[in-house]
Amino acid sequence: MPESLNNNPVRKQVRSGRFPARLRSGDLVRVISPAGPVDADQLNAGVARLEEWGYRVEVSPYALSRRGYLAGKDSERFEDLIAALFDPGVSGVFCSRGGYGITRLMDRVPWEGLSRREPRVFVGFSDISAFQLMLWLRCGWVSFSGPQVAKGLGGGITPRTAAHLRGMVDGRGVRGSWPDGEPVILKSLQAGEVGGVLVPCCLSMLVSLIGTEYIPDLTNAILCLEDIGEPPYRLDRMFWQLAESGVLKEIAALVLGSFTWNDDEITDEVESIALDRFSGEPFPIWSGLPYGHIDDRLTLPVGAAALIESSGLLRLIPASDTLAI
Repeated sequence: MPESLNNNPVRKQVRSGRFPARLRSGDLVRVISPAGPVDADQLNAGVARLEEWGYRVEVSPYALSRRGYLAGKDSERFEDLIAALFDPGVSGVFCSRGGYGITRLMDRVPWEGLSRREPRVFVGFSDISAFQLMLWLRCGWVSFSGPQVAKGLGGGITPRTAAHLRGMVDGRGVRGSWPDGEPVILKSLQAGEVGGVLVPCCLSMLVSLIGTEYIPDLTNAILCLEDIGEPPYRLDRMFWQLAESGVLKEIAALVLGSFTWNDDEITDEVESIALDRFSGEPFPIWSGLPYGHIDDRLTLPVGAAALIESSGLLRLIPASDTLAI
């Protein structure tokens, strides 16, 4: 542990959430569509990849349902979600895609009952991040924010992106580096070595939770944000809303992932917006995290202890360790 963290007179204990048991060849995984409607060809391609990895794959009954901008009725999507989370024979749950819809189900979830169960692998991304925040905060689960079955494994990601996800869910590569060991070095916008709990999330989804019972307590969070399809002025507005709501008051650090608008990367503009809004705040700001709606990206464990060294090196802390910050 870096000396500056180890000697900090204000000591807080940051412990990772509960990691799920790793997936093994022959394990049963369930594919669900709790949000937006899914392209059948992309879904089938993603299922084939999971099968190539050695898993037995079941596609939930309503995974290919469609009702306007939703993957079926709320009752159908909820039935598939709960069945996947509570079925004792299921070792892993993979969402088919994001898109709007999962927040419509969150008031129905029996969080207390779920918290008493051992965590299982859960993979989601984008709008699914709202649900993953609750898995961490209300159930103590670590889930994985990474490529989904149709939108990701079904095409449009790099080989090392797929390999990083596979390493996360089978336990061979639960780390902040790429599968070949290449480290992830972040760009410092507001310097500061920091330890905390890794909380990756879609920015617009986090903002949508403000004022609801589902807005998370982000104390000691290394908050990693990304988004797609939002012009700079709307991103500015969302950062302003986060700041004024007090949600970021106790975070450990703010980390910027990928932000795209009209298919263009707008990282430089987002960095300027973040510095304009948060310069002088008592938390470090880092950029350049390969995470977001891009082909070449990391899978990040939601609720895992992590460290960003002064060099910008991102490190994940083993699940059995407690990080003193």
